[in-house]
Amino acid sequence: MEELNLKCPTCHVDVRQTDFFCYNCGKKLKSKPLSTSITTQALIYLGSFLLPPMGIIWGIKYLRQENSQSKIVGMIAILLTIISLILTIIFTINFVNSLNSQINSQLQNFGGL
Repeated sequence: MEELNLKCPTCHVDVRQTDFFCYNCGKKLKSKPLSTSITTQALIYLGSFLLPPMGIIWGIKYLRQENSQSKIVGMIAILLTIISLILTIIFTINFVNSLNSQINSQLQNFGGL
């Protein structure tokens, strides 16, 4: 099967569909696919859980890729971000309620003097 050749928009040289850069002028033809190695996935998942806003950004970036593995990485990153945000909200509410009850008990003890 013959491969269809495209033209570089800058220098009009024939380039292959699989090329990321024009071999003649160096112009970027399309974005390089994002890495889905085990190390990269682990870093993205850890970052998504510990830095929730970044997890959404990374997740969307990976969801926009054509590769199904990249889409899975993006979905997991967004899911971990949502779980992290929910846990943060729950822990914050519990902490504030605990702090509020301690302050109220101290104020009642102080008022009884």
